[in-house]
Amino acid sequence: MQIVPNQFDNVFVYDMQITLKDKISEEQKETINSYISEKGETLKTAKAYMTSGTVENKEQSEAVQIIATDNFENLSGLININDAKTKQEISISTNEIGLTDKAAELLGLELGDTVFLKNSDDKKIEVKISHFIENYVQHYIFMTEETYERIYETDCDYNVILTKNIELTKEESNNLAKELLAKEEVAAVTDISSLTETINNMLELLNYVVVVLIVSAGLLAFVVLYNLANVNISERIRELATIKVLGFYDKEVYNYVAKETIILTTIGILLGLGFGCFLSTYILGTCEINMLRFPKVIHLESYIYSILITVGFTVIVNIVTFFSLKKINMIESLKSI
Repeated sequence: MQIVPNQFDNVFVYDMQITLKDKISEEQKETINSYISEKGETLKTAKAYMTSGTVENKEQSEAVQIIATDNFENLSGLININDAKTKQEISISTNEIGLTDKAAELLGLELGDTVFLKNSDDKKIEVKISHFIENYVQHYIFMTEETYERIYETDCDYNVILTKNIELTKEESNNLAKELLAKEEVAAVTDISSLTETINNMLELLNYVVVVLIVSAGLLAFVVLYNLANVNISERIRELATIKVLGFYDKEVYNYVAKETIILTTIGILLGLGFGCFLSTYILGTCEINMLRFPKVIHLESYIYSILITVGFTVIVNIVTFFSLKKINMIESLKSI
């Protein structure tokens, strides 16, 4: 599964999210921000306001995380805000709002459509969507702090500090998180490496389903090829016996029959590769839950493996066919002619 690399290597590339307590002064916020920025383990920090919300239209609604910042350039290298189609980085200006692409798809939105956005205070405001943002886990709304303050008529002061750290071991990362969590200004520390490990463990369960599907498909291919070969021999046993009587060697008789199996296998591979692209896209779309987007990408290795597996089963069937042809009793087969 490419969900974790796409989300945490391409989109959310920060290492830690430090959530501050609600009722602390501006002085305390600046103190903890300076403390985190000056630590040797941190390479870059950025401030943002995060709150839960709901985006909805007349038909349905989706839970989102609202992220507002005073300068999106500061977020670059921590959160990469890329266009969902072009994958190019974009900048969200004042009065513009970006919605992640999966939420837009679920709500059936087009660029320029308006939706109702409700914040954690249950204040619902109608807003216009200016950008669709690339994302793979959960749903997010991006805007500037100025835009948030204007539409909700309330102050928007940062409550989260994002950090990009130097290369740390798991133990060092845990120690840093414990150190920050001990600060009176800090409410929670989210270590992205731990989060990705949890998601990977969850997605590993899907690998078992994939293995079952591959094995089932392989067995089905083997059964179909084997039955076709058997039916082909039984239906043409008199013809094959006649060929052997005429002096054809076992290998020549085998080549006569095997060519048809090879041609059918080749046609099956070509049709399967083409149709498999559409089927794979359909299955991934069906398996997706609302909070996840599966990248619909088929790697070259997948094509190679599918061809090799099919060819492998064909070779096995042809070997079995060879010995079946050798056992043909010419006298018994030609008695009824």
